[in-house]
Amino acid sequence: MLGQQIAIKLEITARRALNIKKQGGMAGVISADFIEKDKGAFTVLCTAIAPYYLNTTSDERQPLDEIIERYRHLQDCSLEEYFKATDRATEELKTLLDNLGVQDALE
Repeated sequence: MLGQQIAIKLEITARRALNIKKQGGMAGVISADFIEKDKGAFTVLCTAIAPYYLNTTSDERQPLDEIIERYRHLQDCSLEEYFKATDRATEELKTLLDNLGVQDALE
């Protein structure tokens, strides 16, 4: 159950990053099922960060690169570590979005 809650939290945060308001399109990748059952958190994290690489300098990309590097291991870790790290990654993504002034997709 805890894994599902963490997956849902990352899904909501990634949807905020990509301004996805409904099902369809990228929503197939940005889903709690994919995050939980297929260990897709790293893919979702990279997908959520990708748009912020556009038109940025290397200095502006540094925090994005650091998040990606910090969570690259999500694809190859134990299930327990996977969900702990996914939860931390979600919190970091939320902070990054707050710092960038990104509003919730439902606002």
